[in-house]
Amino acid sequence: MSVSSAPVVIKKYANRRLYDTEVSAYITLENLMDMVKLDRAFVILDARTGDDITRGVLAQVMLEEETRGRAMLPVAFLRQLIRCYGDSRQGEVSDYLERMMGEFMDRQAPDAAGDGLEALGQEQAAVVRQAMSLFTSLYAVERAGNRTVENLLQEIMDLRQQVETLQGQLAGTPRAAD
Repeated sequence: MSVSSAPVVIKKYANRRLYDTEVSAYITLENLMDMVKLDRAFVILDARTGDDITRGVLAQVMLEEETRGRAMLPVAFLRQLIRCYGDSRQGEVSDYLERMMGEFMDRQAPDAAGDGLEALGQEQAAVVRQAMSLFTSLYAVERAGNRTVENLLQEIMDLRQQVETLQGQLAGTPRAAD
């Protein structure tokens, strides 16, 4: 079967069945996973509304894998990721993750695809650590109670102003002789 550049249209029906319009057959989540592994472009549409639901179905594929004992995503990472939803930097986090995963996949040796993380070199491990540290640094502020980034920035600005005021006062007072 030749792989075309146009994405395959897959329709999801109310009964939760997926229909591949290219081969005119119902498929499973495992078939979708195989398509992803083969880098086959597809889009999943709600059969009734025509809405693009690709993201939600792919998340469902990941959930299935995670619950089958093939867990890859650490709980701490999932918690940090959930904290990003609704945050003003949600788009930045999404772009960053996409870029880092792209770089990660580009650096994988062709024969190491089946070995997964076991085949990581130190450079790839550093990329993964960098991605994880992004979440840690973005949301470390939550450990300080209900303080937000905006509140902390305002606090820093206030402290800088106080330091400037004190420096001005010190500059105007005569120094004691040494």
